[in-house]
Amino acid sequence: MNAQHLVKMANEISAFWEGEAGRKDAAASVATHLRRYWDPRMRRQILEHYHAGAGGLCDIAREAVGMLSAPEPAASEASQPTG
Repeated sequence: MNAQHLVKMANEISAFWEGEAGRKDAAASVATHLRRYWDPRMRRQILEHYHAGAGGLCDIAREAVGMLSAPEPAASEASQPTG
């Protein structure tokens, strides 16, 4: 798929989640959406675009794709309380 098409889709998803979840939580919501609904090939391609400079991605989409590049915590770690 064309990287610019993925950028457009990521930006549109970001605009939706900014309106739905608010600016503070939008990037996490976008990252969750990309993990759940985008094909692994699409995620790999948007990550390549991100690492090549992320041209065209809005701030929320850029932050969300950055979250995709970070390893996800293991389920047992995520469910343990902190503090």
